[in-house]
Amino acid sequence: MSTVIENSNQYARFWRWHFYAAFLVIPFILWQGITGVTYLWHADISDALWPELRFVTPGKMRSSLDDQFNAAIAVNAGEKPKLIKISGEANRSTQFVYEHENGLSSPTFVDPYSGKVLGSVSPTTWLPGLTRELHGGWPFGKPGSWWLELGACWCIVMVLTGIYLWWPRKNKGMAGVLYPRLRAGSRVFWKDLHSVVGIWFSFLFLAFLVTALPWTDFWGNQILKPIQRMTNQTAPAGLGFSHHANTHSHHEGHQMISLQRALDIANAEGLQGDLEIRLKSAGEPIVVVMKKGRAANERTVQIDPVSGNVLARVSWRDYPIVPKAISTGVDLHEGTFFGRANQIFNSLVVLALFWLVFTGFMGWYKRRPGKGVSAPPATQRAWPKWLPYVAITLCIAMPLLGLSVLLVWLMDRFVLGIFRGLQGARS
Repeated sequence: MSTVIENSNQYARFWRWHFYAAFLVIPFILWQGITGVTYLWHADISDALWPELRFVTPGKMRSSLDDQFNAAIAVNAGEKPKLIKISGEANRSTQFVYEHENGLSSPTFVDPYSGKVLGSVSPTTWLPGLTRELHGGWPFGKPGSWWLELGACWCIVMVLTGIYLWWPRKNKGMAGVLYPRLRAGSRVFWKDLHSVVGIWFSFLFLAFLVTALPWTDFWGNQILKPIQRMTNQTAPAGLGFSHHANTHSHHEGHQMISLQRALDIANAEGLQGDLEIRLKSAGEPIVVVMKKGRAANERTVQIDPVSGNVLARVSWRDYPIVPKAISTGVDLHEGTFFGRANQIFNSLVVLALFWLVFTGFMGWYKRRPGKGVSAPPATQRAWPKWLPYVAITLCIAMPLLGLSVLLVWLMDRFVLGIFRGLQGARS
């Protein structure tokens, strides 16, 4: 009997924290779901919106990359792009991607055969750049990234407390556990529709959330990267510009190789198909990346802009274990690992999240204590011995979560406590 009472009291506690977590993260789920799915399908959407810019009629010979480059900068007031995207498909245009002061990017499209500019898309209209930045917290900068990271942390709390609430306590079959009870009244109906779908997708949600954390400004840059440096688990230097950063001063006044030659060097190194050429300041190494959907299949070369020598070659075998795990998580998160099937699957996961928002609201509305917006009642029973250790571990692993838990506790204990006291005095 005491075990039943204890479980009931802990259920009330977890239901309360599940409510708080859901209340905090619903805007996060809607924001990230919409921007994430739009970015997931950005290539298909862009093809439908701008076919005259994305597609070309294949010709017999390609124009040199330098002629295409000069045509692009001629229509952009002499400004040079930061990225060149060369498609492996014969009927695709070349993209010259510009970065703007507002944090967004925009492309200029050039016919790779005629060398003529097909047109440009504005930064606030170009979906691949806009949705990616919105998904990362733009236009709020670091505070936007912190807000999204906080949402991800509380989503983890929501999933973990949801698993506890779902956990079978009375072995009476799989109804309400693995499939919903549809004829047990409206309260049970909405509860089951929420919990059953939630448990089927819960571990996928956790995977999505964990793979998103390395991108965040606080956890990714202030927690993960220092740990990677201390454990020698950083990504290969050849992926960026730091490997030969001192070459800039030695190359001043020297003749730079052409972009076409850099492309030919990359092709000779075996980089074929979809390629990205990353440009920085004059004298910095030229980085060419072969894009294959999976980081495990990609290759990168870093080319000296004066001599044309290959300064670095990077492939999957050069990645330490942690960067391999992060890169694989990114591929799965962005829907490129399994191609089209990955896109469809990720979209279904987002739809499941939206379903849980709706059914969670309906379940709370049917079961809420009293009227109006109110949390499940607090319990004064002692915490089980294991719970503080789990809570402290999560708060240490995710510091922003720890700070927010402290704020929520203070608000619930003092601010809402005072409000409840005033209501009691009036009654």
